[in-house]
Amino acid sequence: MKNYRLHLIRHGMTEANSRGAYAGRRTDVELSTQGIRELIALKEEYDYPPVGAVFCSPMTRCIQTAGVLYPQAELQVVPALAEIDFGDFDGRTIGELQEREDFRKWIGNSLQEAPPGGESMGEFCQRVAAGLSSVLAWVMQEQVTDTAIVTHGGVIRAILSSMALPRLDQGQLLVGNGRGYTCFATPQLWMRDHIIEVAGILPHGAAQAAKLDPAFAAAMEELTAALGKEE
Repeated sequence: MKNYRLHLIRHGMTEANSRGAYAGRRTDVELSTQGIRELIALKEEYDYPPVGAVFCSPMTRCIQTAGVLYPQAELQVVPALAEIDFGDFDGRTIGELQEREDFRKWIGNSLQEAPPGGESMGEFCQRVAAGLSSVLAWVMQEQVTDTAIVTHGGVIRAILSSMALPRLDQGQLLVGNGRGYTCFATPQLWMRDHIIEVAGILPHGAAQAAKLDPAFAAAMEELTAALGKEE
């Protein structure tokens, strides 16, 4: 039985990423100049595999990333693969939000709790699963061996945490800009269990997928420290 390779790639750096702000489904920002330069540098130093199809989130930052990495490809846009809707938290940094009770409530139970006006993690994962299912249905019908999916860090984390083996630790689920994972999709395993298998890091040759921008890493450390003081 034929196996298929899915290359899950996070979009390049944006200005919101560089300042550690939440940028979700409702924020359609472009890549920053730094983000474009970093994508070009990654493409020159490492290997993004050739593919027969490119699927993409509808957000501009993903469409631009696909244009840099796969300039000759005809993109197939999948609305269900857009980033989570952060609601009222969108565009704000962790530092700006960490004193808010509704933010702490969401952080404490994001699977069921949603930001004001946004999506819970449970709702988001259901949407992403439907999007991935539509991609795989097309890939298997058309017999396309290698496919790129250019999307968001949250989408990749949702796929890896609930629809992929082996289960990765939390550090491995944090995907840097322009980075991601290659996964195998076996028709029998997917149709029976809705599971794909993690096979390697993208771009091929890179040491890790989780090279994060300093602003985001610092914001996460700040949040962890703040929450730890309350325990």
